[in-house]
This record gives sequence, C-alpha cells and structure tokens, in this order.
Amino acid sequence: MVTSRNHSLDSFDGNSVCSRNSCGNSNESQHQKHKNVSRHPHQRDSSTTNSSSSYPSGTLPDWAYHSRKCDDGRTRHTVENAPYMLPNDLTESDRLDAQHYLVRFLLKGNHNVDLDPEANLKILDVATGTGVWALEMAHEFPKADIYGVDISAIFPTEIKPSNCHFQLCNILDGLPFPDNYFDFIYQRLLVYALTPEQRKQVYVELQRVLKPEGYLQLVESDGIVYNAGPEVEMINNLSLETSLRHGVDPRDVQNMKAGLKGTGYTGVNSFHVALPVGNWGGKVGALSLQNMHGLATIWLKGEVGKLDQEACDARLAIVDREIEQYKPYYKVWLVVGQKPSVAAAQLREARKAAVSLANSSAQTSYPSPETTAPPRRSMAAA
Repeated sequence: MVTSRNHSLDSFDGNSVCSRNSCGNSNESQHQKHKNVSRHPHQRDSSTTNSSSSYPSGTLPDWAYHSRKCDDGRTRHTVENAPYMLPNDLTESDRLDAQHYLVRFLLKGNHNVDLDPEANLKILDVATGTGVWALEMAHEFPKADIYGVDISAIFPTEIKPSNCHFQLCNILDGLPFPDNYFDFIYQRLLVYALTPEQRKQVYVELQRVLKPEGYLQLVESDGIVYNAGPEVEMINNLSLETSLRHGVDPRDVQNMKAGLKGTGYTGVNSFHVALPVGNWGGKVGALSLQNMHGLATIWLKGEVGKLDQEACDARLAIVDREIEQYKPYYKVWLVVGQKPSVAAAQLREARKAAVSLANSSAQTSYPSPETTAPPRRSMAAA
C-alpha cells in the first residue's frame, strides 16, 4: 500500500544533517592519500569477513579490499561488472547522508508500506551506502532483523544495533540469502548503478528473496533537474553523457512500475513528487541545492566535464544565480509492489501452462474436415 501525504516544505529543520556534516571534512585527507589502487579504511574489519558476509571467511574477492583513485581525485569501487560511477569517499558519504534526510522528509518516513513494529520481520536495504536508513529502521523496529548490503564498505562495522547487519555484496552476482526470506525490501537511488537490463535482473533477484505477499519499495530520481536554465541544462547533459558511457540510462527509472509488473509483482502502485532545488523551495530546497552541488561537481570535474576546482566553482556560482530565477526541481518516484501469494503464483503458472498448451495445439497439423467427417445420413435412411 502506497501512502501519499501532503506537507509543508518549510517544516524541515535539517538539524540531523548538519550534525553529521560538521565532522565529515576533517577526515577527508585520509582518502586523499590513496594511491591508484588503495585500501578502503573500513574494509579489513573482521565484521566484513565473518559468517555474515556474502563470501566465506578469507575468500573475499580483490574488489572488496580496494578502491581506485580517479583523475578527479575521488575514489571509486573496483567491481568490474558494476557500472556505478559515483565516488565512495567521505565527501560522498556526507552527501548520501544528507540525501537520506531529504528523501525521508519528502516521503514522510523511511517506508511507505504498513509494517508491524511488534513482528519479527526480516528487512533488506539494497545498496545501503552509509547504512543510515538501516540503522534508523533497526531502532524503529527493534524486534526485526535489518540487513544492509553494498559493494563498498562505507557502512558501520562495529558501532551499530545488534539487530542491524551489514555485509559486502555485489547484487549483480546475486544476493547471499535463501528464497522467500524477507518481509520487506527497500531499494533507493540506484539511478547511476544499473543498466536497463541489470535493473530487470535485480527485480527478479529481489522477488526471489522476498516472501510471498512481501513488499518491495523502490525510491528513485532520474537525475534530471526539471525547469532548468541553460547552465543547469548543461549539467543535465553532462550527467546523461557520463551515465551513457557506462551503459546506464537514468531515464529508465521512469519505467519502474511497468518493470515490476512485467516481472510478476502484483498491486504495483507508483507516484512521483517534486523536490525543489534552491532557496526558493525553503529549507528543503536549500538542502537539495547542496545535494545538487555535490552531484554537479562530480559531473563537472569527471570524465566528461574535466574542469579543475576553480572552473567548477565558477560554474556553480552561475548555477546558484540561475536557480533562483528558474525555480527548478527534481522528480522523485516511489513505487511499491508485492510478491504474489503462493496460491496466486501457482494460479499464474497454471494459466501460463494452459496458454502454452493452447498455442502448441493451435500449431499442430490436423487432417482437413473433409477427410475425417463421417458420411452423411440421408433423410430417407433415417
């Protein structure tokens, strides 16, 4: 069940974001010392190599221990089959945390399906990042077990609730969980992480580990700043060109509802909301502008933009002035689908089998009616 709630943009205070950002930059030099292939400071922690990991102890692949330093000075993962192009350093961790609070406010909570706080639920956070969503859910649902998986170990490894579990995992290689395991799965903002074909593959894999009648919630943006002026439109184009170089089309998230239906999810509901960018949108708009600055810097200094910091800052100053004139915004999609019950799944398979049998029968050659019809009886003989 998807719930949509009206609210005022000015009611957000953003205090929790500021408290995290205030201590993030002092440690940034730790990441600046990395060589072309560098160890991530979290990744040799024993909690990422114990029995809760995706891989048996001592057999983690090489990518689990390294990040690569790119031409823009940022570090990124080294997983060959994962097209995700955003950094995994402390600057990005701060942006991801701030982005979490934006989305949580915009959608009025961490989840938009009915979950029983007294039930012993199993909940999965796909691409958990810093783990902030999983940590909050572990406090909100103390009787539940919350699992977070990601290809970069930027999540907590020691200081966390006992019902919150993190592990390294490349979802494109499959999830390390049995069939029908989770009551609720949450996946957010993998817009720059999956090709269209990989997105379909992930829908199938998530349905495998979801319990019958369990819910999947997807939260995405297509990365486009709408109602953009010329400078912001240039950044839109940089974002798209960079993504397409990696086989990723951010616009594909607009098809999530059809994608879930096509994979067999039932009761699929979807809506999108506008996230303002700029001070014209109040406190949320101001925080959204900071988030956009973080992303724009990646595109401007990245493999397509190739600007230095001074030129990047000059562009962003123009962007700030332009934004207050054009009043742009992002679109954020929320899609919820449910895995069919066992009976419904069996009925669907039976119908598919019946259709297949009917199609097979229609293609079979039969003798013409003239050669098989019995001789007609004459009225007289009757």
